[in-house]
Amino acid sequence: MAGLDDRERPVIIDDRERDRDVIINNLMDELCKRQHNFDRNGGDERWSFDDVWQSKLSAFQRGEYTNEIVEQYRKESGYFDIDANDRIALTERGKGHCRAGQ
Repeated sequence: MAGLDDRERPVIIDDRERDRDVIINNLMDELCKRQHNFDRNGGDERWSFDDVWQSKLSAFQRGEYTNEIVEQYRKESGYFDIDANDRIALTERGKGHCRAGQ
């Protein structure tokens, strides 16, 4: 939407499946990319969830609706965890998922 800051863009709550697919695909793409960079260069293997969100999901306003989608997928897949400091990291299962997708 022209003229709107990314944080002001609404989610499309009338198409939850589409939203879920886009959010999960973009989130996993960004996590896999960050893990690949970590494997090559070292550094921190946990990332600020807000930074990850802004990198690939800024078109979606982060809130209860989007957090529900992420939390449900986290429980279903076991691919990542989010700690008490809102830092996200891939689990061993998630790292395997990334390697399989390359």
